[in-house]
Amino acid sequence: MKYILTSCLVFGAGAGAVYGVRPGSWLGGRTIGGAGRWEKCLAAALALALALLAVLPMGLSPYWNGENPGHRVQYEQLAESFLQGRIDLDYGDMDPRLLEMENPYDPKARAELGVEYHWDHAFYNGRYYMYFGVAPVLLLFLPYRVVTGTPLTTYHGTQVFTALFIGGMLALLWFLAKRFFRDMPLSVFFSLWGAFSLMSVWYCSAAPAQYCTAISSALCVEVWSLFFFAQAVWGGHREGPSLALGTLGSLLGALAFGCRPTVALANLLAVPLFAYYVRGKRLGWRLLGQTALVLLPYVLVGAGLMAYNYVRFESPFEFGQSYQLTVADQSAYGSLFSQVSLGRLVKETVKNFFYVARPTGSFPYIGHSSVVGNFPICLLAAGCLASRGTRQGLRDSGFQGFWWTLLTLPLIITLAQVGMSPFLTERYRGDLYWLVGLLCFLCFGLFLQSKGEPGRRKWGFVLSLAGFVTMAQCFLLWCVPWDHNFTMEYPAYLDMFQRVLTFGLL
Repeated sequence: MKYILTSCLVFGAGAGAVYGVRPGSWLGGRTIGGAGRWEKCLAAALALALALLAVLPMGLSPYWNGENPGHRVQYEQLAESFLQGRIDLDYGDMDPRLLEMENPYDPKARAELGVEYHWDHAFYNGRYYMYFGVAPVLLLFLPYRVVTGTPLTTYHGTQVFTALFIGGMLALLWFLAKRFFRDMPLSVFFSLWGAFSLMSVWYCSAAPAQYCTAISSALCVEVWSLFFFAQAVWGGHREGPSLALGTLGSLLGALAFGCRPTVALANLLAVPLFAYYVRGKRLGWRLLGQTALVLLPYVLVGAGLMAYNYVRFESPFEFGQSYQLTVADQSAYGSLFSQVSLGRLVKETVKNFFYVARPTGSFPYIGHSSVVGNFPICLLAAGCLASRGTRQGLRDSGFQGFWWTLLTLPLIITLAQVGMSPFLTERYRGDLYWLVGLLCFLCFGLFLQSKGEPGRRKWGFVLSLAGFVTMAQCFLLWCVPWDHNFTMEYPAYLDMFQRVLTFGLL
């Protein structure tokens, strides 16, 4: 009986959501362009609800919530090291055999000698270092430690960055819709924003500590960087505020390199935005000075990161990737792509976008696939792009350069990932999903703009349903037992979820 009651609540909420976005509903009849104070209050309330939905599950698995810390406390440890005037991680338990090894980065040799070491750390000149970016420590972990006197558990950092990212996605998509898609129904906007936000961070909800701290922090500063850049270029502000917004955007974009460099490649989107900003302006010292001001944060942050790398690894371009104590000897990789064949590059790239995992015999019946395999809403966006009206809208939009850069970025990031890593896992696609979601959002916006009022309402309802399906897929992917997540640590809950979704019949 308890499963039937819970099932009724779950499916009742789903039916209510579908009813709320039907073509004749209040949300279906209101547009972004006509949104006022009450609509903005609703957006804020939904952002809070979505953030809670994403961050609360992060504390469920003891593998990630600090109960079994293992090697996943490096952000906390580095904050402590900074307070002690160090930049390395001193655990006080160095195995002398590790120091004596000819090649300590060979995992087979470490196993044969029985060497004790700290897993997934960078090791150089007899010292342990954190190879993850230092920016989250400076932005959150160190200030929290100084103010409160206690360390911030790593997964809480992921919670903070994830919540801020969801707010950033709302701000960015709201601005773009107000600027380019004023006739988009609010029902479509909220469902797509919710879908693409959860699509971006669902893995962070499953395995939050350390790895996803790097990802979520980079996503957070990048999405807000892009928001401020877009405001500077398309916001209609005067010259002074535009420069301030652009400089803030470049500061956040630069900090992304200190969080996760592959996510930071999204800074390439600033290039077409800058081209749009200077179009029609007179080339002269004033424009050059403004450009230098906006670029200054990249120079300062870049110089700081290079100095930090040099002090640790005697190279301004080495983040510690080559000196990891992990599953592969990455010191042998050399420069980017030096150990990657063209065949593997193509194979891994295609797999990253189009691989579909075989169904499993137990709930949730799916496995981790690929970008398109996990989220078929991407195919719906491609279908909308094939529409003549969508293509014409893109030509007339004024953001063609931005769109084409956005289209190529997931490929560029994937190529960089393949070049730097021995293999790609589902976690790596967290670098891409937000960009793919943004790309889909623009395609859907252009498609709806090409339709008349009846067609916009009809197709808007279809897109809203697609958004709900995508959110449901995020839940199913979260349920896949993997990487010591909640369902892997407590498999009995899978049976409970299945019973709720089938009214206790299975």
